[in-house]
Amino acid sequence: MGRPGPRRLGIRAAVALVLLGTLCALAVTGSVAVRRDTDALRTSVTQRAAVAAQLRFALADLDAQRADTLAPGQSAANANVQVGNELVALITAQQRRGQVSDLLRQLGADADQGSQVRALLDALGRYDDLSGRAAYVDEQEPNRAAGHPPAIAVSMNVQAGEVMRDELLPAASALSAAYQKQAADRQAQVHDTAVRWALTVGLLGLVTLLLLVWWQRELTRDYRRLLSLPLLAGTAAVLAVTLAGSIALTSCASEVNTAVSQGLRPWTRLAEARAVAAQAAATESRWFVHDSAFGAADAVRFTALTERLDTLLAPDGYATAAERPAYQDVLARYGHFRADDRRLRALKAAGNTDGAATVLTEVGRGDVAFDFWDFATTLDTLAGRQLAEFSAHAADARGSLDGWPAVPAGALGLAGVLVLLAVRPRFAEYR
Repeated sequence: MGRPGPRRLGIRAAVALVLLGTLCALAVTGSVAVRRDTDALRTSVTQRAAVAAQLRFALADLDAQRADTLAPGQSAANANVQVGNELVALITAQQRRGQVSDLLRQLGADADQGSQVRALLDALGRYDDLSGRAAYVDEQEPNRAAGHPPAIAVSMNVQAGEVMRDELLPAASALSAAYQKQAADRQAQVHDTAVRWALTVGLLGLVTLLLLVWWQRELTRDYRRLLSLPLLAGTAAVLAVTLAGSIALTSCASEVNTAVSQGLRPWTRLAEARAVAAQAAATESRWFVHDSAFGAADAVRFTALTERLDTLLAPDGYATAAERPAYQDVLARYGHFRADDRRLRALKAAGNTDGAATVLTEVGRGDVAFDFWDFATTLDTLAGRQLAEFSAHAADARGSLDGWPAVPAGALGLAGVLVLLAVRPRFAEYR
C-alpha cells in the first residue's frame, strides 16, 4: 500500500486543531464561570448574609438598651441614692443605632432588596420616634423610683416594642433568610457547575488524547518514523491540561461543599442564636419596666425565645471535636445570663425593685447587662470563627483554579503549534 496523500494528512491536522481549540475554549470558559460563581458565593455570605445577621442582632440589642434606660431611678429606701446604671444603656443604644444605620447603608447597595431596606428605614423612623418620646417623658420625672417609669413612657415603650417585634425584626429576619437562601443556591450552582465542567473537560480531553495517540501510531506506520516528538509533546500538554482541569474543578466542588458544611451552616445557626439571644434580652428588659398585664406576655415570649436558644446553642451535629470546647464555653456563659435572669425575677417577685434594677443594668459579674454582654461577645467570636472557616474554604475553592484560564490557554495553544510542527516535515516530503 502506498503512502497516503497530503489531503488526508491535512484533514488529520485540521481535526486535531479543532479538538484542541474546542478543548481550550471549554477549559477557559469553565474555569472563568466557576471562579465567577465562587466569588459570587463569597459575596453573598460575607457582604450580604453576614451584614443582614448583624442587623438583626443590632436591632434587637438596640431595643434592649432603650428599655434598660427606663429601669434606673431613685432608691425606694433612700431618695438620695440612684439605683441602676443608665449611662451604659444610653451609650450602648447610641452605638447600636449608629451600627444599624451603617448596616442598612451597606444593604442598600443591593438593588434587589431595595424595597425591603426602605421598609426597614420607614419602620425604624417610627421606632425612633416612639422610643425617643418615651425617653423624653421619662426624663420629665427625674425623681421617680427605680423600675417605675411614667405610665405614658411605658405605653410609648410598648408601642415601640411592637414596631420592633412586628415590623423591624421580621423584615430583618426575612432579609437575612433571603441572603442565606441566595448563598445556598449559589453554593449548589458552584458545585454543579464545577462538576459539569470537570466532566466536560475530562471527556473532551480524553477524546483529544485518543485521537493524538491514534494519529501518532498512524504517522509511525505511514511514514516509517519511530515517533513524532512535537506530536508527543503536544499529547503530553493535552494530558496535563485534562488531568489538571478535572482535578482542579472537582477539588473546587469539594471545597465549596466543605465551606458550607464546616463553615456556613454552623455560622448560620450561631448567627440565628445571637439574634434570638438579643431578642430575649430585650424582652427581659421590657418585662421589668412594663406593668403586670404587658409583663405577663413578655414573660411568655422570653420563655419561648430561651427554649429556641437552647436548641440553637446545642453543638450536637454541628461542632467538631476541636470546636466543642468553644461551644461549651458559650453555653457556660449563657448559663450565667440565665442565672442572672432567675435572680432578677426572684428579686422583683420579692418586691426588691432596687436590687432587681441593679441586677438588670449594672456591669459586674452576676449582673444581667455584663453577663449578657459576655455571652453575646463570646457567641459572636465563635460565629466569627465559623464564618472565617467558610471564607478559608471558599478561598481554597477559588485557589484550586489559580493560574486558570492562562494555563489551558497557554498549554493548548502550544499543543496546536506542536501539531503544526509535527506535520510540517511530512508535508515537505510531498514537494
